Amino acid sequence: MKKIVTFASNVHASALLCCSAAVLLTACGGSTMDTPTVTASTGVQSANVSEATDAAAAQVPALTEESAGSGTFEQASNAAATAPQGNKMLATVNSAATSVSDQVASLYRTLLNREPDGAGLQYWTQQANAHSVDWVRTAIMGSEEYQVIQMYATLLGRKPDSDGLAHWIAQMRGGHSADWVRDSIMQSQEYRDRQQNPAPGTPAPAPAAPDTSIYHLYVATNGSDSNTGTQAKPFKTIAKAAGAAKAGTTIHVAAGTYSGNVSTKTSGTSSNRIRFVSDTKWGAKVVGSGAEAMWTNSGNYVEINGFDITGPGRHGILNNGSNTLMTNNHIHNLGLSGGCTGGGGAGIVNANYSGSNGDVIGNLVHDIAKPGACNGVQGIYSANKGGKIMNNVVYRASSYGIHLWHAATDVLIANNTVFANGSSSMGGGIVIGAGDAPGGVQVKNTKVINNIVYNNPRSGILQYCYSGQSCIGSGNVTANNLAYGNGSNVSLKTGSATGTVSADPKFVSYNPTGTGDYRLQAASPAVNKGTSSSAPATDILGTARPLGGAFDIGAYENY
Repeated sequence: MKKIVTFASNVHASALLCCSAAVLLTACGGSTMDTPTVTASTGVQSANVSEATDAAAAQVPALTEESAGSGTFEQASNAAATAPQGNKMLATVNSAATSVSDQVASLYRTLLNREPDGAGLQYWTQQANAHSVDWVRTAIMGSEEYQVIQMYATLLGRKPDSDGLAHWIAQMRGGHSADWVRDSIMQSQEYRDRQQNPAPGTPAPAPAAPDTSIYHLYVATNGSDSNTGTQAKPFKTIAKAAGAAKAGTTIHVAAGTYSGNVSTKTSGTSSNRIRFVSDTKWGAKVVGSGAEAMWTNSGNYVEINGFDITGPGRHGILNNGSNTLMTNNHIHNLGLSGGCTGGGGAGIVNANYSGSNGDVIGNLVHDIAKPGACNGVQGIYSANKGGKIMNNVVYRASSYGIHLWHAATDVLIANNTVFANGSSSMGGGIVIGAGDAPGGVQVKNTKVINNIVYNNPRSGILQYCYSGQSCIGSGNVTANNLAYGNGSNVSLKTGSATGTVSADPKFVSYNPTGTGDYRLQAASPAVNKGTSSSAPATDILGTARPLGGAFDIGAYENY
């Protein structure tokens, strides 16, 4: 795996497993052995702290040492209680003659790059005998130590130094999320240097689209709309910058909360887009008001990138433009304060029937009203021709996670992870269809590939038309999706699905509320089972696909 992420930004790492790497790996109360600790007097600011550690040093004060004892034995057992209870033998430990103790020791070497301490080995051998070795593996993969090691490997291409490991574990134990740690490491000079000069053999992210911006405007919460919009004198509101923008402008929005709805109307051109960019991913928080859209875009050739968007309305981003890109946004907890009306709603919607090519890529969309509350409220909704819906994670939408309707056709839906949407009476994972205004549209040349569609109570992947209508045309492809645990998994009106995987995806940690880790375990049936045809070149984190012999299914490229 190239990078690591979890979505529960407010969930402490202690909720993942036990209360620290030291607790997990030393039998919850034994010696911490070689696991470094952090003291109040020195923190981690010693001379040999890695540069990646320094990246966040100014943000967080030194933390006090936390005991590895007192009740944590029970926490470790309870936290892993939902781990798979199946095969006692890990796929990577395949000798029937190997003792359970040896298998646990192998997990330490494979996952943590070190030998187990005696107390930890004894404890986890007991747990393996009581549950399974796979159960123990899942528990270890939930630890702060494992997550930090993976971040160093995938972001920096090396093992963590002891001080750096201790520092980042302490940050997670102190309340910071794995997302925060990942983003902090990515701000380090070491990480930036590595992106410019990757180590030989390192899978590099696909080249980003060139930034053709000619003009730059800046927005900050401490700015003023009477300013000139320069970096030294930023505007205060996104609306002011939007009104001043012209083709070829990037609007840089600093971290902070921006209350009120946003409306963007000016168009860019094919060679000079208008880009709205949160300088810190999800750092610029748009908190809208009212019952309608939190952000309405009517401009063509517009990009909205990296924002956190929430509010009481029925739309997160309502897009009426063409040739647009909505990417890297976190759109969540829309309240549907106006009630369930015929106008519907969505986290992101391409709403203009005569528009086209609205790309929705790499977004996290969840809690769009309440699951089962309103049939017309979706996670991602596209009502026009073309566009790519790729690398998104969508869960707990009121009805469908991803929905095509009205004038939708020629759409690519690829490598999304879609779970826990709708209810037993409405909605589901992904629905493909056309109907209502403008009328007379058939869905053609639409590809639904490499998606994980899991645990949606009513339907998984569905083609749907009104009774008596023939809305599904020719050239459609449904291939290499994992559909499992849905009310019905795949239901097509024309053609047949190929390469469908009907098995538990084996996420690192699944929780339908979004507090899990939706990367894949090494033994996941989705690993290397995707098709390369029309698949995105990178995953949700920018990791180049494929990492292994073939493309993984879902939003994350892991192995």
